[in-house]
Amino acid sequence: MKKALLIFINAILCLGHVLGQQDMVKMTYYGHLYLESRINGKPARMVFDTGSPYTCLDSIFVAENGLEFDSIEWTTASGAGNGVVDVPVVVNKLSYTFGEREFINEITPVLPIKPIIGDFVDGIIGISNLRDKVISIDYVAGQMRILDSLGDTAGYTAIPIRYENHRIYVPLALNLFDHGWMSGDVILDLGSGNSVSIYGWDAVRNISPRICYTDINTGVGGGSSGCFFRAKSVTVGPFTFDSVTMDYRNNSVGAISPESDCMGIIGNAIWERFDMMIDLPGRKLYLKKNANYGNPFGSPLIGFTPTNRGRTLGCWIVNGIFTGSNAEKAGLRCGDRITVINGRSVREIGFEDMPTFFKGMKSITLTVQRDNGTEEISFDFDKPKI
Repeated sequence: MKKALLIFINAILCLGHVLGQQDMVKMTYYGHLYLESRINGKPARMVFDTGSPYTCLDSIFVAENGLEFDSIEWTTASGAGNGVVDVPVVVNKLSYTFGEREFINEITPVLPIKPIIGDFVDGIIGISNLRDKVISIDYVAGQMRILDSLGDTAGYTAIPIRYENHRIYVPLALNLFDHGWMSGDVILDLGSGNSVSIYGWDAVRNISPRICYTDINTGVGGGSSGCFFRAKSVTVGPFTFDSVTMDYRNNSVGAISPESDCMGIIGNAIWERFDMMIDLPGRKLYLKKNANYGNPFGSPLIGFTPTNRGRTLGCWIVNGIFTGSNAEKAGLRCGDRITVINGRSVREIGFEDMPTFFKGMKSITLTVQRDNGTEEISFDFDKPKI
């Protein structure tokens, strides 16, 4: 039944269509590409994710907005995490509006997206809805355009891409110092805030220095673990970046695993350095350097990865911890619930605060709920280790 439903999903997606011709969509960039949208006329903030084949809605958003469906089926899904989960698929026409563009989908997977990305996200826009479009993204200006045909490409460099099974593949070369070169196709994944993520093959597991981490809710498939390190260089087309912070992961399923048909994924920490046009019909990626191009690649410093659940749970969840970090040494753990940060309730921290929230901080004091108790944890941020 589940296999048949996946075939049904693919068939229905081919029937999805677009109404309206205005191409501009307001975008906020903060690790992800956030688009202000409307679902059946209800306001929603969606993340554009080229690593996701399908457009999906968050389960809390569906419940809070009383969206009604003709029926519900079930299928399986995997993502950035380390497992496979059952997910409901609702059968009913839903209208997705971005700017003046309207997409109609007959079916929609419903996933726990807020626990992964945060309360500010109501769903994910997958690549299949835009498979016959040109997608233009300006990270600096905060604009995305959905075009029916390729526009002016003056100043852009064209790179051939593959588009197969709702995934975009880009050729990539990695120079890993004494560990040699790796080259192959990676998935163009605008749902990833990292630069390049690959599987932890034996050839990279002993790279040093490195900063290792454990996450409990990396993606739809659950938790993951891995290590950040610096590559000597990363090359995409004619563009080469030196001293790139990237990571390897220990996943057993998905795009970053031994079962994958590619080398890994390439995310926004690379793409934010370009104006880009993804020409899916023409199978080309057009890149032009922007003001971010020469920015250095940073090192993880705060020691943990929080997920903002301030609106629905009244806390931030500690989703990840870096091994040996000051946060770990101070006693912070995965699953802890942070209610106050430096004297400020997390309920007061809005979406507009997030892009610069940690900027300039050198230390932090957290009020943490764990089990049935509350404690205060303070620590200095880490110094760069890679």
